[in-house]
Amino acid sequence: MKNIIRAVAISLGILVVLVVVNIFCNKTGHELDPLYTGTITPLIAMILFGGSSDKSEKNANV
Repeated sequence: MKNIIRAVAISLGILVVLVVVNIFCNKTGHELDPLYTGTITPLIAMILFGGSSDKSEKNANV
């Protein structure tokens, strides 16, 4: 259950950051390509989740 909550928290955090970046880019006249942002978002989520999972496993084994 902790993994699901951690994954949801990471995903929501990334989406909030992505919304802020999109708003900033739209105000300055830049348009982000949805293909790239849609590809980068899950990759960042997997990297962050993998890093946080490794830390929790190390703490559990000590």
